[in-house]
Amino acid sequence: MATEVTMDLVPFRGDNAAAELAMDSFADMDLETAALILQLQIDDSEELFASSDRKGKGKEGVLSDTQLALQIFKEEMQRNAAIIADRQMTRSIHEACRTDGNEIATSLAQERAAARDRQISLVVSGVTEPLAVPEGVVGEDELDDVLERLDAWYVDATKDKPASMAESMALVPYGVKGNPGQCCSCHCDPKLMHPVSESSTRAAVRALTAPKRPCTACQETLLSFELARVPCRHEYCGGCLRDLFSASMTDDTLFPPRCCREPITPVGHVRTYLSAHIVQRYEAKKIEFDTPNRTYCSNPLCSSFIRAEHIVGDHASCQLCRTVTCTICKVTAHRGDCPEDTALQLVLEVAQDNQWQRCWSCRRLVELDTGCNHMTFVLTPPNPSEASPGLKVRSRCPCSAEFCYACGERWKTCQCDQWDENRLYTRADAVVARLPAPARRAPVAAVAQGLAATHNCTHASWRSVEGRHRCEECRYQLPSYIFRCEQCHLQACHRCRMHRL
Repeated sequence: MATEVTMDLVPFRGDNAAAELAMDSFADMDLETAALILQLQIDDSEELFASSDRKGKGKEGVLSDTQLALQIFKEEMQRNAAIIADRQMTRSIHEACRTDGNEIATSLAQERAAARDRQISLVVSGVTEPLAVPEGVVGEDELDDVLERLDAWYVDATKDKPASMAESMALVPYGVKGNPGQCCSCHCDPKLMHPVSESSTRAAVRALTAPKRPCTACQETLLSFELARVPCRHEYCGGCLRDLFSASMTDDTLFPPRCCREPITPVGHVRTYLSAHIVQRYEAKKIEFDTPNRTYCSNPLCSSFIRAEHIVGDHASCQLCRTVTCTICKVTAHRGDCPEDTALQLVLEVAQDNQWQRCWSCRRLVELDTGCNHMTFVLTPPNPSEASPGLKVRSRCPCSAEFCYACGERWKTCQCDQWDENRLYTRADAVVARLPAPARRAPVAAVAQGLAATHNCTHASWRSVEGRHRCEECRYQLPSYIFRCEQCHLQACHRCRMHRL
C-alpha cells in the first residue's frame, strides 16, 4: 500500500502563506530578473526602515508597526532571494556538467596517459621508484550515467509553469510514478525522499522519454535514473541496494556488499541511494570485518565489537558497557596467565569427535559439508564457543586465511590429499540423485572425477531448475525454483549466487 506524503513546507523555507504567493509571481520570469527584483525590494525596505527610524516619534528600542512590517517583509524577500540563488547555482552546476563533462574527462585521460609515459621513461632511465600514475576520478561510462541522472533531476523553472510554487517544490519520493511514498516493490524508506523542484508536466515528459530497465534484484521496471549501477554493470533500485547493504552488516559472508564478485562501495552515485545511517554502519562494519582475530565484549548482554585502539596488551575495553575482555580466551579479563577455558575445551572435544576443524587465523570452528579440503570461506558464529553442527564452508574466510581441512594447517604447507574420498563420493551420489531419470545411469565415479576437476569452480554458468529446492549456501528452502551451476552442480538461490559466492 502506498504511503501518503504530506507537506507542511513552502518553497521559501518559512511558514508564511503571503511569501508563497510572492514566489508564485516569479514563476513566469527568468531567475536573473527575479533575483534583481528581489534585491531592489530588499534595498527599498531597508531605506524605508531607515527613514522611519529617523523620525524619532516612537520609544527608543521599540519597533513601530511600520518598522515591524518592513522588517518582516525584508526577511521574506531575503528567504525568496536565497531560493533564487540556490536555483541559479543548481542550473550553473547542471550546465557545467552538460557542457564541460566530456572535455574534462578527455583532459583527465590525457593527463593519465602522459603520466604513464613518464613512468615508463623513468623506469627505462633506471629510476627504481617512479611516480605513481594518478587514478582516474571517474570512467566515461560512469560519467555518462551521472550526467543522465543530473539531467533528469534538474528542472528549469522557466520551461515549466506549475500551478503554484508550493506544487513545484513539493516533496516527491525518488522514483514516484503517480504513487507517492513508494518507488517500487521494495518499499523505500520515506526518510530518503528527495526534495525535487519539478512540475507535473515536466515529470510526465521525463517519465515518457527516459528509458526503463529492470532492477537486478526485484525485477521492478524503473526509469534508468532511478537505478544505481554497480561496478559489474548490474543495476539496483534504492530499496534493494539498501537491503543488500543492511544484510551485509549482519552476515559477514555478504560483506563487503558485492555483485558478480565485485565489491560495491558507498561512493559516487551509489551513495545517493543510501542513508547516512547505513553509510556510517558500513564504515564501522568494514573496520570490524577487516580485523583479524576479532575481540567481542565478553558480556553476553553486550557482545559488541572492540576496536584495536581500545585494546592494551591482552585487555580489550568495551566502550559501551565498560567490560574488560581477555583477547586470548575471549572471556572477562583476569590477572596472571589465562586459565584454561573449560567450556571451550568441551566444544573442542565435540569438534574432535565430529571431525570439525579450526581456522588457524581466526580460530573459528567449521564443519565441511561438501567440497575438497581447501578451506577458504567459513559460515560460522564469531566466537568458537558458539559453534554448532551444520556449519558450511565456501569461497573464502572472513579473515582471509586459507587452510587444509584435514590437518588445520595453512594451505599448501602440508601433504594432505586434495579430497576425502568418502566425502567426494557422497557428493557425487547426491549430484546423480538429482539428475533426470535417463541421466542417472551415469557412473558415480565419472561424476566424482568431474567434481574433483572443478573444485575451484568460478560458477560462470548457471541454469534455472524448477521445483522445490534448498539453497546449499544459506539453507533457505525455495518453493518454485533454484539456480544450479553447470560446472560443479552447486545449487544456490539468487542472492547467494550474486552476492555470496
